[in-house]
This record gives sequence, C-alpha cells and structure tokens, in this order.
Amino acid sequence: AAFVTDHCLELGTVLYHPGGMSFLTLFPITLYHRNKRIMAGVCVYGLATHPLQQNKGFGSLLLARALAGPPFVLLYPATEDLQKYYLKRGFDTPVRIPAPLMMSDCKGPHGQARSGELYATYKDDALRQEFAFLWPLPIFNFAFQECLFRGGYVVPPRFCYPSETDPGVVCKLFKGAGKKDGSSYLRALAHFNVPVPGFCSDDSIFYLPLD
Repeated sequence: AAFVTDHCLELGTVLYHPGGMSFLTLFPITLYHRNKRIMAGVCVYGLATHPLQQNKGFGSLLLARALAGPPFVLLYPATEDLQKYYLKRGFDTPVRIPAPLMMSDCKGPHGQARSGELYATYKDDALRQEFAFLWPLPIFNFAFQECLFRGGYVVPPRFCYPSETDPGVVCKLFKGAGKKDGSSYLRALAHFNVPVPGFCSDDSIFYLPLD
C-alpha cells in the first residue's frame, strides 16, 4: 500500500473528501491521433470510500469534481457493476484495452530491460495507432516498477503478473495491438469535455490501465 500511495502523491493529483473519507488520484495522460498530439487529460485511479461512509454520494462528488476540469477523463472499470456505475456518471465513450492473456509462463528471456528503453517502444507503437491514450514516462515507469513489486517480470511486448487466482501469469500488452484481427479487448470509459472530431472507439487503444 505504501508503494502505491507514495507514487500517487508524487505523480498524480489526489482529490479527497474529508466527510466521506473518500479519495481518488488523477494521473496525466495524453490523447494522440495518427502521431499528432490532440489534448492532455487525466485518468482516474483508485476511487475509494471508507466502508462506513459508502452509498452516501461522496465518491460521486469527487468524480463530478474530476469531470469538471480537463478536456477528457479516462478510467478503467474492471467489473460489470463498475461499468454501469461510471456510465451513469457521465463516462459514456468506450475505449479499447487489449485483453490480458493467462499463461503458464510468458515465453522469452526474463532479463529486465530498462524502463526507458521499454517506454520508447511503447510510445513508438502508440503513435502508430489511429487514436492512442499515452502515459508519460513517469507513469509508465510506475507501472513497470509495480509489476516488479508484485513479483512479475517483463517480456516484450508484455508485462507479466503472478495470477492471484490461478497458477501462471497474467500478461498485459504494452505494444503491438490495434489491428482489427479478432483480438479480444476490454472496455475503458472516457468522458470528453472537448469534442474530438472523428474519434472512433473501435480505433482506440489504451495500454496498461492501472488496476
């Protein structure tokens, strides 16, 4: 918990409601279209409310505050119930996330490349996409360090995490997706305060959601 908290305070903007003991973190993220920077926005991470104060609207108040400012706000609801929760609160635009793969092991050398080298290939791939939501280097490095902190490893093009429920590893792409080849995708949700002409959910990519 301390590892994540330290990075939230250092790299993001933390919104806090003392009455509900609720908080969330906003991390910077940028939308690109065909290698052109369109706009900077934020990604919501870790919305939480003290159990005794839940179902009183404090989380919704923080989300409303988050939605009021930047050109767009992005988040990844990991369950169907959370998808419904955020859809009701204005997150109405789907964004594709490459679905992770469950493997017994991620084949390839487990030697750890440097985060900066991995980021260069991640960015190069993202900028080839039609619409890509791109982390800055410090947030990518946070995702990299968190993977190692959890006992995982990196075998390009994937971050590999020990599964919490089954033997093996959960492998998440950080590059190499985007083609309409029948691959599976999860759904992030975005809210745009500034319209993006021509934005198409089916042509969008968001690698490495922080979950």
